Amino acid sequence: MSSKTMGEIHGLFFNDPSPTDVISFDYGEILICPLVAEREAHSRSIPVLKEVLLYGIHGMLHLCGMDDRREEERKQMEVQQEFILKSIWEKLGFA
Repeated sequence: MSSKTMGEIHGLFFNDPSPTDVISFDYGEILICPLVAEREAHSRSIPVLKEVLLYGIHGMLHLCGMDDRREEERKQMEVQQEFILKSIWEKLGFA
C-alpha cells in the first residue's frame, strides 16, 4: 500500500488526509503502510521487521483503548509499546 493510499484511507475514516504509518479500526482491523515502515526503519537503522512489529503493537494498543493525541497519553503509549516490542523481539531471538 502506498503512502498516498494510506492518506486517502486516513482522510476517509478519520478526517485527516495526511499519510500515516498505521491505522486501527474499532472492529480490530489494523492497516500498516510498509513503505513508511521501510523508510523509517532505514532512517533509524533498525530492521524493517522490527518497525512493522512496532506499528502492529501501536495499532493493538489503540484497539485496547490507548490514545496518543495528548502528550501525556502519547508518552504512556510509547512506554507500553517499547516494553511489548522489546519482549516480543527477544522472544523471537533477535535480541
